[in-house]
Amino acid sequence: MTRPYEVSAAALRPLFEMFWTSEGWRDQPLPLSDVAVEAGLMFVEPRTLCHDEWVAAARAAAASLDVGEVSNAFLASLSTRRLDLRSALGSYAIARVLPDHSFAARDGTCDVCGLAEVATEDLNVLNFERFKWGGVRRDEIPYLTLDLEQFALAPRPAASAEDLRIGRELISTLDSLPARVTAAQAVGKLTMVKGNKDERGVLLDILGVCDILHDDEHRGYREGFVTAADRDLPTKRFVEHAYPTCWWTGSNGIDHTALPEFLPALLPVGLSSDRRRL
Repeated sequence: MTRPYEVSAAALRPLFEMFWTSEGWRDQPLPLSDVAVEAGLMFVEPRTLCHDEWVAAARAAAASLDVGEVSNAFLASLSTRRLDLRSALGSYAIARVLPDHSFAARDGTCDVCGLAEVATEDLNVLNFERFKWGGVRRDEIPYLTLDLEQFALAPRPAASAEDLRIGRELISTLDSLPARVTAAQAVGKLTMVKGNKDERGVLLDILGVCDILHDDEHRGYREGFVTAADRDLPTKRFVEHAYPTCWWTGSNGIDHTALPEFLPALLPVGLSSDRRRL
């Protein structure tokens, strides 16, 4: 499909209802909707590729885009709540530095990227998660691939003056939180962004992989790919955020050297672009 997909409520409803009810996930998904397939939101077949094919597809999808496109879309999502647009910035940040590599076994998955030697993916559930929360499989290669391929077909409004205002308030708020505030606690401070707790949590995960939320000991993907073996998670029962956002606290603040690369429209934000708060 080469034409833009639809984002009307009527077109999206079958995708949401396929997997979700007012009480959460369905035990069994509903059948495929011809309406959603025609709208470009559902897929008739799952996608099966070997490791090397998934890697090549993700790299090609990132190479077909540029940071200006995904940056503008991220900002446009802040007032419109277009979570499908928000997701692409994080996927692009990772996929653009994904190395071309062969499968290297580590407990059945690749030591470099975490992918199985052959993977079959239900594209419908991935697209549902993309629209519902802005994606949750932040560093998984099949999700990156679908997200960026679909982004190329996305209807995209331009970021507005209101989006820029919200973005600057978002960055300022995150940069001024008390030192002990965790990412999970920071979510409650982001009321300037339309949406719920889960959506705002994913937003922080996206900023983390871009290294805008920066932790010197647990780097994001700005300067290179972080292998699956190096994505350490905190040793606690429930980890609320993806790597590396799960490590971030208010003491780290915002890395203002990453803003010009991923969200240049938000500069100036009251601080010089070469300042990193430690």
